[in-house]
Amino acid sequence: MLRWLVLDLNSFFASCEQQESPELRGQPVIVVPTMAETTCAIAASYPAKAFGIKTGTLVHEARRLCPEVKLVQARHKLYVEYHHRVLSAIDRHIPVEDVMSIDEVACRLDKVQHDLAVARSLALAIKREIHSQVGECLTSSIGISANKLLAKLASNMQKPDGLVILTPETLPGSIVHLELRDIPGIGPNMAARLQRAGTRRPPSRPRRSFSP
Repeated sequence: MLRWLVLDLNSFFASCEQQESPELRGQPVIVVPTMAETTCAIAASYPAKAFGIKTGTLVHEARRLCPEVKLVQARHKLYVEYHHRVLSAIDRHIPVEDVMSIDEVACRLDKVQHDLAVARSLALAIKREIHSQVGECLTSSIGISANKLLAKLASNMQKPDGLVILTPETLPGSIVHLELRDIPGIGPNMAARLQRAGTRRPPSRPRRSFSP
């Protein structure tokens, strides 16, 4: 039964900056805490990620990977404003049960929304609402499943602008290829302990990287 919907905003800080400044749209953008070469990216647009830039990449390394990269100083007040606008857009369709972070929320589905077709329509309606009421740059990846963990896992499986529904009939086949680190809550130390205990991913599949 489908019980949870998790929505993860794609490259949220960078998307807010692109929404505010049309000249940044479609460009490799990194958001930095201060305009200095010694700092690092706290967010990166998807064009920047295509060059291998990610959260934590030093500015000088980002410039080496992509000489055309554009730096934008973080504006946390702006991101909070967009966060609340996104919450309002979601709330027009379903109450937000849990604000997991500034760019991620979870919603509990009601009995009618347990139906696969209804849940899919709900997710698409939320995407359209955010696009029209918040901004075209604010895309999201939505995961729907029987519990919050699986819904969050599903939201990471198709980025950007994805929609993945993990139904009981598709499990575990639809997630068996994932690595331990792809599961929310499993960090490097826990992954090492599980591997020592004999837990392994299928060896034929390469490591997948899921970026927020």
